[in-house]
Amino acid sequence: MVDKNNTPPLTATDFTPLQSKAQKRSTRPSGALLFTTAFTLVAVLILVFLFAARALILRLDPATAVVDISGLTFHIGDNYLLLRGEHQLSAEAPGYYPLSKTIEVSDQATQQIDISLQPLPGNLLINASLSDIEVYIDDQLAGTVPGTLEQISRGAHKLDFRKYRYFPLQQEVQIEGLGKTQAVEITLQPAWGHMDFTTVPAGAELYIDDRLIGQTPITAEVLETGSQITLRAAGYKTLQQQITVKAGTKAQHPLIEMIVADGQLAINSSPQGASITIDKQFSGVTPLLVDVAPFTKHKVELFLEGYLKATRSIAVKPEQQADLNVDLTPNIGTVQLRVSPADATIKVDGKSQGSGSQTLSLNAKPHSISVEKSGYQTKSMTVTPRPGHQQALTVKLLTLEQAYWASRPPTANSSVGIQLKLFRPDQQFMLGAPRRQPGRRANEAERSVALKRPFYLATHETTNAQYRRWKDQHSSTAIKGQTLDMNDQPVARVSWQDAALFCNWLSRKEGLPPFYIIEESRIVGFNWDAHGYRLPTEAEWAWAAKIDAQSKSHIFPWSNDLYPPLEVTDNYADQSARALISFTLPNYNDQYPVSAVVGSFKANSKGLYEMSGNVAEWVNDYFDVRPQRGEPEVDPRGPQQGNKHVIRGASWALASRTELRHSYRDSGNDGRIDLGFRIARYVDKPGSDL
Repeated sequence: MVDKNNTPPLTATDFTPLQSKAQKRSTRPSGALLFTTAFTLVAVLILVFLFAARALILRLDPATAVVDISGLTFHIGDNYLLLRGEHQLSAEAPGYYPLSKTIEVSDQATQQIDISLQPLPGNLLINASLSDIEVYIDDQLAGTVPGTLEQISRGAHKLDFRKYRYFPLQQEVQIEGLGKTQAVEITLQPAWGHMDFTTVPAGAELYIDDRLIGQTPITAEVLETGSQITLRAAGYKTLQQQITVKAGTKAQHPLIEMIVADGQLAINSSPQGASITIDKQFSGVTPLLVDVAPFTKHKVELFLEGYLKATRSIAVKPEQQADLNVDLTPNIGTVQLRVSPADATIKVDGKSQGSGSQTLSLNAKPHSISVEKSGYQTKSMTVTPRPGHQQALTVKLLTLEQAYWASRPPTANSSVGIQLKLFRPDQQFMLGAPRRQPGRRANEAERSVALKRPFYLATHETTNAQYRRWKDQHSSTAIKGQTLDMNDQPVARVSWQDAALFCNWLSRKEGLPPFYIIEESRIVGFNWDAHGYRLPTEAEWAWAAKIDAQSKSHIFPWSNDLYPPLEVTDNYADQSARALISFTLPNYNDQYPVSAVVGSFKANSKGLYEMSGNVAEWVNDYFDVRPQRGEPEVDPRGPQQGNKHVIRGASWALASRTELRHSYRDSGNDGRIDLGFRIARYVDKPGSDL
């Protein structure tokens, strides 16, 4: 029969049983091998640690401190082997604060570290028979004893024990610390004795050191170190004393007689501020509260300027206040005040009294009286009326303009000794010369000018000495043996530029605003608002020279207009200069062949010296020839620019009719041996403000 699934037929094979566990071959290492391996590994690790580790020696204080170090550590005694790097160290010992710190082990083969622990403080038990004793440790209050003082640092300390009424005690103590408690026994000695007190009258309250003890008669404790006693009784003055009694003894205080207490006197017056005398002794000013003896009539006098003396009598009782109020009587005087302008306001002591002339009734004391009006300068004065005598005062106010000029000095002195005179021309005149005037030159075109702005003008020409205050090496030289260089001779050989720079130097020296504007050491302009020193304008110089004090114009400096001069008036090219100058004045000898000492000749009617002769003078203006103009030119300043500057006035080297006239003009920039200058300046207000 054939199987449907085509399964092959089963066949028999040989049977062989599997081996048992006991018979199976083992692959696990033996115990001996494991031990050997482990030992070898440990040995290697130890060798590696020993190779890598560094020796650390710890010096401990105290030596008994127990130390623990983090990480792999090997130690014998104080010697440790540690790997390089940071380790945490902790140490502790009984009686010390524990320590924890980080240590660094370096590459050094052997290192040493000192470890010191801080000892704990100690405690001090103080035993005493008294309570509330203050104790100071090293001068610092530590508390009161008996009791225990804690946390005292180790070492020697000074102890001070103090208690009122006992002698202080000092001791030295050595604190062991380490948390230990030590004991001290102290005894304070009494510091008082006894004293008997008796007063008249009896019953006074006795205070010792501000503590009420009782009433007299009484026995009280008094300190050997000193006690303050106070005795008080109604109606009597308080008594205070500092006394002592030897400790442990008893004493008797001398009998104390109490003194009757003062009363008080309150003095006031209307008005206040009156001076007070009590029984002829100055005591103060009202209002016043003062102690006075009781049961006695006191003479009180009050004094106040402008008021009559007041006298009063008064008595007071012990420890009581009496009031004295006094109305003072004015002491009146009269002042008749006449004022101009008629509507001016009058103020007395700052209070208005109306306007116009009036009679003032005032206390006989100093009063501040002022008279004022808008547009005028206020006049203030101090007046003391005199009762029984009428006083009369006349006050005329000045306008602000008048007051200003009244305050300007008529003369001024510079710091180098140059004197200047104040002029207020306010005058119109002809600058230049008329066509028909003999000797007239073409550059002297006549024109009308008006001077309005006041100015100061030097009375003398600038001297060598004055100029050398600026340029100390300057020399005016000499001519044919005739010196021009004496200190008091006028300076010569000065350029216009240097003359102007001298003016600026003098202005700065005296703190005045400079007139000349300077750039790169050259004058480039003028500050016409400045009142510093300058050269005079040509118009100022001509007015000062040719117009006399009576406003009359002159052709020549002498008293008549004839040429040549009939008498010596100034220093020109005279007969004494014939050896130096080719053309000289006939029959004229001023006795000076060259320049004379400034001020050698008579001043003109304006008080100015050598406006003609001696040396010619620089003026401020640029040189030009200006035609006649219709309207007068006010305070002419000359051209704004030019190539040369104007020279005015004759000199010791000139003698012709043309040169000796006041209208003579020359020009230049450089210095000459017969050319100098004088200075001018405006007043401190610009002309527009006048």
